[in-house]
Parts: sequence; structure tokens; C-alpha cells
Amino acid sequence: MFAADAGRSQHFSLIEQGWLLDFSRLPLTRPQLEKVAGSIEAAGLADAVKRLFGGAIVNPSEQRPALHMALRAADPASFPGADPEQTLAGHRHRFLELAGDFHGGGAGLTDLIHVGIGGSDLGPRLVADALDHNDGSVRVHWLSTVDARRTQRLLNSLDPSSTGVVIASKSFSTEETLLQAATLRDWLGDRFINQAWAATASPDSALAFGLADGHILPFPDWTGGRFSLWSSVGVSAAAVIGRARFEQLLQGAAQADAVFSGQAPLKSLAVHVAMLMHFLRRGLGANTLGVVAYDPRLALLGDYLQQLVMESLGKGVDLDDAPLTETTSPLIFGGRGTDLQHSIFQALHQAPDSHPLLLVAALESGHDRQDWHRVQLAHLLAQATAMARGREDDRPCRRLPGNRPVMTLIAERLDARALGFLLASFEHAVFALSVLWRINPFDQWGVEEGKRLAAAYKESLAECGDLDLEAWLTLSDRGMRS
Repeated sequence: MFAADAGRSQHFSLIEQGWLLDFSRLPLTRPQLEKVAGSIEAAGLADAVKRLFGGAIVNPSEQRPALHMALRAADPASFPGADPEQTLAGHRHRFLELAGDFHGGGAGLTDLIHVGIGGSDLGPRLVADALDHNDGSVRVHWLSTVDARRTQRLLNSLDPSSTGVVIASKSFSTEETLLQAATLRDWLGDRFINQAWAATASPDSALAFGLADGHILPFPDWTGGRFSLWSSVGVSAAAVIGRARFEQLLQGAAQADAVFSGQAPLKSLAVHVAMLMHFLRRGLGANTLGVVAYDPRLALLGDYLQQLVMESLGKGVDLDDAPLTETTSPLIFGGRGTDLQHSIFQALHQAPDSHPLLLVAALESGHDRQDWHRVQLAHLLAQATAMARGREDDRPCRRLPGNRPVMTLIAERLDARALGFLLASFEHAVFALSVLWRINPFDQWGVEEGKRLAAAYKESLAECGDLDLEAWLTLSDRGMRS
């Protein structure tokens, strides 16, 4: 394809808001791309976008709209469907003012422990990691997985007199979060009432847990977990990067909203990502998508997209509750590029299976070691070329088959606006795919069933007393027969 088209890189790429999406290394023709674009248009994307931004019910199984765009709007109360009485702007100002105190040292704390899981952890932690300029007064420590050893090691290294806690939970009933929060409450003792805050849609539950009323940072209950970064759940990330940068993050996301809801959504980064994912998943039958960062600032992007893509698109029925006959979400995996080159890339180059990749980087380094940054960029170009072109050799063991689908996503400059634009564009890409595939991207009943079963098993384990392997096998077998 490159031999037949001297301008392929220009013809199969898109530049928008400081991002370059290069999909020239996919086995994709112009008619194929136009066909996918026509399919999305025919599926009613324009009308679906109007419904989404108009506050209509777009989550039919729970009879809810999806209003998370209001959380980053310049005037949240004017967003259709957002209740003006919820004072979204006031809630935003409140948590950003607190974050500014954390960042600037006004809160008198040296450390902040953020406890949350899923959407209450992945988005904020990605933003903090990507945009940390090391200019804040507080260090943030992230606790998600119930890991008693790690938590105890962390507490042993901190001074409770100068450590604050943020408990992020929409329902304030998430078991993993509350287990750790209770330990932190005991560790802080009498200090808890003054040094702990809650980001939640359930203020009464937070109050019952022992939080002070003035330390509760509310957000609306229509905020989906994987879209909650833009709410007070982002307070710890804002504490790391500062209020001004977090506001720029929101502005970048709002710009993505404007582009996606504008006159030409088919030309947007969001819809191009959706079209390419559709082509890979249903056109090529690819079961996976690797999101690999050649800029360490974006190392957590793959983890973030795992939840956003797989929780949203991993569905088995359509909007009419009819079983789907075609595939939906790919399995997303990710990590740091140069690390993965020394682990999984051997299989990606030469194993019989093919796993499409999205390689992500930025041209501007964000630090003074330009030689280090150029090494990362050189490896990105090398891997993209080797995956696509392959290698001929007289010895079969040295041959690389090539023709492995690779996309690159390059920021001119990775700042808060650019990151906000990117993350919101991925949200809209997922929505566009849901329209094309006719599925509900806003519920997660598989997750809910796992929680239900875990509660039942917790009671059974409490009745077991001491465990041995035979008792464990009996308990496991019983669950498959009840």
C-alpha cells in the first residue's frame, strides 16, 4: 500500500487540536474507511449525539441520561438535563479551591492518601502521573487494591499529623474502598474529622462514616464511575498538578465536546478512533488492542482505557435486549513501550497471532533530558516500522512477517489541555462505537453481578472458620451448584 501511494502517510492520518493520529500502517483502503464512515452515519450518529448532549435517556437499562460533559462545561448549569439546583459550578469551585490549598501548602499537609478503585482511581491517577511538574507541596499516594501489606508499609512511612485522606466512592459503599478507609480512619484517630475528605454522590453515607459535613465534596449521582474524573473525584489529581492545570484539563475536554457535538463529527479524532477500532475488531477480527506508551507520562493510559472501553463496550445484547451476533469490545492491554519491548514484543513480532497496537508519545519531552526523550521516539518509530514492514532473512528464525496493524498517536505538546482533549475524545469514540454496534455503553451489569456473588461468598467464608484446601474446594463447588 505504501508502494502504491506515495502520500499514504498524509492520506491516512488526522491532525486535530495538537494530536496526530497516523493510521497509515493499517491494512486499510480508502473505500474501506469510507464504508465504515457511511455505516456510522447511517447508524444515526448525528441524532445520537444530539440526544446525548440534549440530556435524553441514553442509558435505557437504568433510564438515565449521560451528563458527564456538564462537569467540564464552562457553565454547567446551562447543560441540558443538569439540574441548576445542584450547583455544579459551586461544587467544582469547592473541590478545586481545596486542591489549590493542597498544592500550594495552605492545607498544612505534606501527604495525601487517595482511596478509590475503578473510575475513582484510574482517571485521576493517570492525570496526576502525566501532568505532575513536581511543583506541589503535597505528595499523593494511591490506594485501590485491597493490599494490607502495601497499606501498612505506606502508613509506616507517613506521619499522621501531616497526612490527609481522600475517600473517593460514588455510592460510598464500595467494599474495597471502605475497608481501607476504615483502616485509615483508625490510623488518624481524632485527626480523621479534620484531615479526611470524601468525593461522593452519597453525602449521607459519608457523614455516617464519620466525615465532617464541610469535608464532603459532592457530585451528582448521574455521574458514571468511568466518567467521574471531571468531578470532585479528581481532587487528588488537582492537588498534584494544581488548580490552574486542572482547569485547563477541563477546558481541553470541553473543546472535545464542542468538536464532537459540532457540525462535522465524522472528521473528529473521536470518530476516527471509533472507525479504526471498528475496522480492527470487525473488519480484521482482532481480539485485542495494545495501547503502548513511548512517553512515560502516558504509561497509565492503557489501564485507563481498559475500563473505559471494556466496561462500556463489553456487552452481549443490543439496545432491544437481543443477543449480539458480532463481536464488541477488544481486550485492551498496555504499558511502557521500552519495557514491553523486553517482554511481550517478541510474540507481537513473530508469533502467528496478530495483535494491533496503538503507540502513543509526545514530541515535546516535558523535561531537560532531550537525549532520553529522543531514544523513546526512535524506539517508537523502529517498532512501528518493524511491525508493519517485517524483515527478510535467509534464516527463518530471523524473519519477521510484518503486516502487523500499528497506529501511532502523537501529541505535539503534552499539556493539560491536550490531555483533557484526548481523554474526552476517547469517551466520545466509545459512544460513537456504541451507536454503530447498537449497545448501551453506560451500564455494567456484569460488574454488579460479581459484587452480588462476592457478598454471598463473604458470608460463606465467615461461616467456614479455619480454611484448608479441602474446605475451599467444597465451598467453590457449592457455588457452581446453587
